[in-house]
Amino acid sequence: MPKPAVFLLSVLMMLSAALWSEEFAPFGVSDDDGGVRLKDLVTIEGVRDNQLHGIGIVVGLAGTGDNNPATLRMAKQMLSAKNIRIADNELQGRSIAMVAVTADLPAFSRAGTRLETLVSTIGNATSLRGGVLLQTFLTAPNGDIYAAAQGPVTIGGFGEGGPGLVAVGNAHANVETVAQVANGAIVERDIPVTMLYGDRLRLLLKDPDFTNATRIAEALADEFGDERVQAVDAATIALRFHQRPSEDELVRTISQLHQLRVSPDVAARVVINARTGTVVIGQDVRIGPVAVSHGGLALRVLHRREMLPDPENPRQFEQRETWTDPVTNIRRDTPPEGITPLQATGSLTVMDGTTVQSIANALNAIGARPRDMVAIFQALKRAGALHAELVVM
Repeated sequence: MPKPAVFLLSVLMMLSAALWSEEFAPFGVSDDDGGVRLKDLVTIEGVRDNQLHGIGIVVGLAGTGDNNPATLRMAKQMLSAKNIRIADNELQGRSIAMVAVTADLPAFSRAGTRLETLVSTIGNATSLRGGVLLQTFLTAPNGDIYAAAQGPVTIGGFGEGGPGLVAVGNAHANVETVAQVANGAIVERDIPVTMLYGDRLRLLLKDPDFTNATRIAEALADEFGDERVQAVDAATIALRFHQRPSEDELVRTISQLHQLRVSPDVAARVVINARTGTVVIGQDVRIGPVAVSHGGLALRVLHRREMLPDPENPRQFEQRETWTDPVTNIRRDTPPEGITPLQATGSLTVMDGTTVQSIANALNAIGARPRDMVAIFQALKRAGALHAELVVM
């Protein structure tokens, strides 16, 4: 079984073991649930990153560069700008590569700020290891230049894991046609940021939801007054000012609202990555009563009658019914919540999940692996038994 599958099964088995424990608290319940900071739920309209891009040349490669005519023409043009004339046959060593250079320009970045830069080959270069990016201008979609990138490129992460690391497949081996230039771009001009629209500051929910928009509006109304707050829609809340604030007042207001705490409502959702077999089950996911059979998988929670010592008199034995999970070796006098075990091992399992732990128990009980769960959840959705949004990546 692949390592990620083993890991996910281990997580599910730990959830199963925790549910069987008497001290286990309900999933997602905290003794001190103060909510989530508003700064983690919303963004300020107008405050955003901007994507920059450019086309450049990496030099100094040890025979792993391009040999296509476009790269040679670009190199000749750059040398011509330095008043250096060369012939085509003088650039045949595959020591250069044409690359796409990208970077994100955060809001409020000022001239002189440095940015992390990503470099990717465009032609048939096989590796950028050991190369140096020549000065490349980075432009916004409107064509204006906002930064310039230059410096040595680094691959990083290539090779076998050390004694404390376990390499899973090719996960530890990096792609040598993509590299970084650490702090390699310098911002040359500022991007103006507009936060006030008339007399209003507009907050945008990262995950639009009518319930969360109402809760955020109520928290803002308690802090700033009902007359200043308006929930525009599921994604937007407006905070009005009586008069245009100064820059210092605006910063203080944003800092104040960022610290407010709201208990967000989370949609019931199951997220599946069909390529890797990863399954993530949300807290509020529910499954209606349904019988599941998949690929010959059978129930693995075993119903047995065993001779066990009497707790009050260890020298005497009595016959008891026990339920044992052979994966976790956990034994109890009652079956785990969320499944109805059969008297004999069969091909159908009755699932009725009221919590995410009971769902994990039921899937563990039939021995479902991550890739099996992908098919199971898709079938449950089609059957109308999965009371949650199913997202397949």
